[in-house]
Amino acid sequence: MQPYCWQISLLWRTITMLRRFTALETIQKRWASVRAMVKIDESVNKQIETDELNPKRHPGIIKSRAMQLPEWIEKAMVEATADHPVKPLRKVAGILANYLKQRHPPLEKHEFVDKLTEVQELVSRKVDLSKLSNDEIDEFWKRNQYNVKIKLKQRVYAWVAVEYDAYKSLCYMLARGAQEYSVLYQIFNEIHLADKEFQPKALFDFGSGIGTVTWAASQFWITSLNEYYCVDSSGDMHRLAESIIANHPSKLKEVYFRQFLPSSARIKSDIVVSAFSLMELPNAQARLEVVLNLWMRTNNYLIIVEQGTNAGFRIVNEARDFVLDMSSKSLETDNPNPFHVFAPCPHDMICPRYIVDKTPCNFQSSYFTVSVGKQSELKKERYSYVVLKKGERPADDPQWPRLVRPSLVRSKHTMCRICTATGKLEEIVFTASKHGKPLYKCARHSDWGDKLPLQIIDPEEPASSD
Repeated sequence: MQPYCWQISLLWRTITMLRRFTALETIQKRWASVRAMVKIDESVNKQIETDELNPKRHPGIIKSRAMQLPEWIEKAMVEATADHPVKPLRKVAGILANYLKQRHPPLEKHEFVDKLTEVQELVSRKVDLSKLSNDEIDEFWKRNQYNVKIKLKQRVYAWVAVEYDAYKSLCYMLARGAQEYSVLYQIFNEIHLADKEFQPKALFDFGSGIGTVTWAASQFWITSLNEYYCVDSSGDMHRLAESIIANHPSKLKEVYFRQFLPSSARIKSDIVVSAFSLMELPNAQARLEVVLNLWMRTNNYLIIVEQGTNAGFRIVNEARDFVLDMSSKSLETDNPNPFHVFAPCPHDMICPRYIVDKTPCNFQSSYFTVSVGKQSELKKERYSYVVLKKGERPADDPQWPRLVRPSLVRSKHTMCRICTATGKLEEIVFTASKHGKPLYKCARHSDWGDKLPLQIIDPEEPASSD
């Protein structure tokens, strides 16, 4: 697995660099051009005109309500924390939550060398090393060894893997349980709304932790799912997850817990998930090996989720680019299958977000905090994700653009920032006079994460005869 994945990693990085340069030229040209023209989807327009559809509830709206943990989960959490003073437990949970939110992936070797070179140049900027002998240069670096070490420490993120014992697992449950459930519920809900005939039989969860993937998935496919395969390196996490899942009203039986990712991918699952787990791996090669393994064992949907920080988005986008490039070159060793990006992107091209600016492509879910030890509060969680689906993109998929930032609703106009099926970011100001009342009303009632039921009319392309 390792030599093969190493070759893929090199190929992926080279191809990605070339694609980014090409995309940059395209997007720069795009933003220099006239703003795109749009028109409402014909089928949606007809439904609105005949009063079959209210624009406030058009089919592009997918955001779910503020999520609260089911009663059986909160009851299990109360039982799990019964032997511990809740106040200090919640205090440590808050510290852990802040730490996880601020995490960065570990530096790669070449990144560390770049940082070291940068520090050495800073330390030696007042000395012309070219005029010194080799012995004098060695003496100079010996004298400044401590100075280099301190400055390097200030510039290099000290990544360490988080080891979860029984107490820290409880802290994680209080720190992250509610928001992870909310995020996963929203993602599964999007799949459920778009693919109503999908009836998965098996779910595979990498980095399963306290079992939030199983909690959320059972809310949608409890009748069809007959196997939940959970992988996490912490035995204490498994024990806590098992104690919570034991409280499920439907008494889930086929839930398996393993500490190691199986090397063989012969047994496939309909849904494969890595939720808030890739950040725990020591380098890019380890992450890509896991993504490759997960992709090989996927029958239908592969879901990658991380926190909605720049660091989290980079990891999600790394996985997305890797699968896109790997599959486009038919490097899958079993039976190569076509696939497409199901969500959030309406396209299979390179993500334009970092080419336009330095902010992550993320989304937001609302949730009520865990009420163990204190009153529940309404909060919001930002996350980055990608859902990859095996199989050709359906011919009737309208590929409606996705709102990638909050809508700005003002008097008589609404500004929407969207990602389109052509792999471009557009900023469109909707008015009733210019775009018509149906589309204007749809835009006013759509927000961050929703889709807009419209088609882009590229001004660079010749107008159609009709």
